[in-house]
Amino acid sequence: MAKLFFIRHGQTEANVAGILTGTLETNLTNKGIEDAKKLSLSLTDKFDFYYCSPLKRTHQTLIAIKGNVEFIVDERLTEVFSGYWQGKFKYELPKDEYELYKKGLLNPPGGEELQDVDKRINSFLNDMFSKYKKDDKILIVTHNAFIRNLKRLFIDSDKVVEPKNLEVFIVNDDMYNQIIKK
Repeated sequence: MAKLFFIRHGQTEANVAGILTGTLETNLTNKGIEDAKKLSLSLTDKFDFYYCSPLKRTHQTLIAIKGNVEFIVDERLTEVFSGYWQGKFKYELPKDEYELYKKGLLNPPGGEELQDVDKRINSFLNDMFSKYKKDDKILIVTHNAFIRNLKRLFIDSDKVVEPKNLEVFIVNDDMYNQIIKK
C-alpha cells in the first residue's frame, strides 16, 4: 500500500528566536541540519518520490536527510499564512488566542483560515492516493500547522499536540480509506 511519510522541517533560526514564521522564509540552524542528518539514519525505507513545500526550510531539511535528490514542490504543503501574527515573537501574541490557534480552534487574525489548510490537505491526500501505486513510498517535508491539521484527520483532536521539528507522521491507504468513509 502507498505510504506517505510526512516530516516537519528541522529547527530554524525563527524557532530558536521564538518567532511565529508562517510563510516567511527562515533558514535551518546548524542543529536543525545535524538533527535531520541523524533522522536519516532511522529513515531506512527506499523512497520513490519526494515532496516539499515552496519554503526553503523544507528543501534544506530534505537535502540534510536524503542529499541532493530530485523533489517536487507543492504549494499545498506550505505553512499557514499567519496574518497579523506572522513574524512576531510568540510572547507578543495574546496567550489565550494563540493556545486556541494551536488547537485548531481559532484562525490567525488576518491570516489563512485553518479550514482552508484542511482543504489543502484533503486535496493533497486525494492526489497522492489516486496517483501513486500501492507500494510507493513518498517522503514529504512540510510544516507545523500542516501536520497538526493532518493529524486531526486521523487522531482524536484532543490528543493532537504541536508537532516537534522533524516529527514523522505516516499515512497509508488504509488510514486514508477510513477517513473517506466517514
